[in-house]
Amino acid sequence: MATRIVINDKEVTNPVAKVFLIAGAIIIAALVSAFVIFILLPIIGVAVTLSVGFIVIFIAATIISAATLAFAIIIMGWLFGAAEFRFEKTNKK
Repeated sequence: MATRIVINDKEVTNPVAKVFLIAGAIIIAALVSAFVIFILLPIIGVAVTLSVGFIVIFIAATIISAATLAFAIIIMGWLFGAAEFRFEKTNKK
């Protein structure tokens, strides 16, 4: 797996742990989205039909964006190779 996960300056090297961390992030995002769509929208007075339409649009947009993201990652990896983003303090002594 080409994904590097760094937590507290230590890289997670276990592939099973990487899968669980990535799956956990996806599940948390799905739970937050479901909470907003199924609980918050009806509570604040959005009509049920509007909520159902919003759910359909949200699901379609999620599928399309996931496919687009996968395609972009493949193309970027093919063009530029592996990339890494690292955030470090500039005033480190």
